[in-house]
Amino acid sequence: MHDDIKQIGIIGAGLVGAGWAAFFSGRGCQIKLYDANTTALKSGYQKALACLDFLRDHDLLEADYSEALSSLTISDSLEVAVDKVDLVLECATERYDVKQQIFHQVDRYAPTDTIIASASSALLITEIQKGMQHPQRSLIAHPFNPPHLVELVAGKKTTPTIVQSMVEFLQQCGKVPIVLRQEVPGYLANRLQAAVWREAIDMVLKGVATVRDVDLALCCGPGIRWALMGQHLIYHLGGGEGGIEYFIDHIGKHKHRLWEDMATWTRLPEETARVLSTGIQEELGTQTIQDVEHWRDKNLVELLKVINK
Repeated sequence: MHDDIKQIGIIGAGLVGAGWAAFFSGRGCQIKLYDANTTALKSGYQKALACLDFLRDHDLLEADYSEALSSLTISDSLEVAVDKVDLVLECATERYDVKQQIFHQVDRYAPTDTIIASASSALLITEIQKGMQHPQRSLIAHPFNPPHLVELVAGKKTTPTIVQSMVEFLQQCGKVPIVLRQEVPGYLANRLQAAVWREAIDMVLKGVATVRDVDLALCCGPGIRWALMGQHLIYHLGGGEGGIEYFIDHIGKHKHRLWEDMATWTRLPEETARVLSTGIQEELGTQTIQDVEHWRDKNLVELLKVINK
């Protein structure tokens, strides 16, 4: 654990907030979880406890289980949740007005050297940090699901050392932080995912393949390699001894034939929900969402163990 970050206040007790609470308490941090909705707070606390059990059962806890439980507490006010903490993780509703209000309050109550990070999945931190007295200590820290990857994005007023502190902290916690050099909506991973999804949808709507076969093409094709390396490195290996330059000169130059035939629409076609819903039901068969979630989580743990080696 990074020496400078030992106490964390988490604002928002939804899936992300509860997940962060369990993870960091399991790493030895002192956690104060808060949500303005008392029902959501109680529910989020129970989710965090269940997540701690999952981490324990899969040997993913760094702290002692009983210590992790005792270090995870709930706060009945935002002011208490951010008092004397080293880091605040905001995990509230994905709206500028909501996040701006929270950041304004946290900026008022938290120590001036406390890092304030938003778990937003798409919004710009430059907009969120407007109105703060100390905007230099704020940034985006988006945990991509599953939260092994964390995207860090600075705003126009963010101090570079704050970003570096988060990089070091997350690395020591076993996460993979990446730093965006520019602010863009959706950051990096979601933009890549959205680009693939558009083509996946288009192949189904055009009748090229079923939802099941499109999904199989992804997870059993490039998905296997993507778990180990990114597309640039994959194509670098594809170029053999000549590497990426050979690949581009001899194979890459023909990719235009694919790009010219691919979808370019920027709004989901009207029939998308109906067609995909039917296809998903056929793909699931008799399995419930809970069945698939359990299977996914169990196997993601095993996959992450392989990747971490």
